[in-house]
Amino acid sequence: MDDKELLSCIYQNADMGVDGILKVLEDAHGGPIREALQSQLSEYDRIRSQAIEMLRERGSEPSSPSAMQKLSVTMGTVSNLMKENTPSHIAEMMIQGNAMGLTRITKRLSEYNGEDRAVRKLAGKLLATEQQNIDQMKQFLS
Repeated sequence: MDDKELLSCIYQNADMGVDGILKVLEDAHGGPIREALQSQLSEYDRIRSQAIEMLRERGSEPSSPSAMQKLSVTMGTVSNLMKENTPSHIAEMMIQGNAMGLTRITKRLSEYNGEDRAVRKLAGKLLATEQQNIDQMKQFLS
């Protein structure tokens, strides 16, 4: 895997994080969990912007996650929230999403054979963000 492929993966992970949080925020009624989600949204947006910038510096444009991936996340989120939208349930959903993102970026990083420290650093930032998000959401589980 080269720099552009890893950056595209970083972009897609962050973009899915942004989309997922935006869907959840529609039903999160305020309080500490809403504040935590807004903070996570900001961090994903920063990572996504950095990935776009780095891709463009390398003569490439980001490719969004497939429409099927986005639809799957949207439908899963909406149906889950229709059943229950308590902070505990929202936290559980977010932890599952973060775990998938953590797994995906860890796998891609292990396949990366490039030497660009900036790309590795951004991938590491995304990994740390996914883990911090999981840790942050644990407090809302009951």
